[in-house]
Amino acid sequence: MAGMDAFVEMSAGLTGFTAEELRSTGLVELYAGLAADASPAELIELWYTGVWRGEIPSARAYAEGLAWKAIGVAAPGTAAPGFGSWERRPPRGSQR
Repeated sequence: MAGMDAFVEMSAGLTGFTAEELRSTGLVELYAGLAADASPAELIELWYTGVWRGEIPSARAYAEGLAWKAIGVAAPGTAAPGFGSWERRPPRGSQR
């Protein structure tokens, strides 16, 4: 766990978010595994965008991207009414 704590502390220093905020994303283990040989710039990009070397490693990575938290909004398509809601008709009698 000492290695994971060091990764979180380094990430906190690079991103400006606290260790607790980074842990609350639920992505520390995934990111630590991906970024073992990452440059600081790659690690910052991973935390802020949820993208690792051109790929999104999980849906949660996109939703928990620090860029969204920094501007105070939920990632598009991740909060109510939710992804795909535009293709369902509203219930009968609902107001538009």
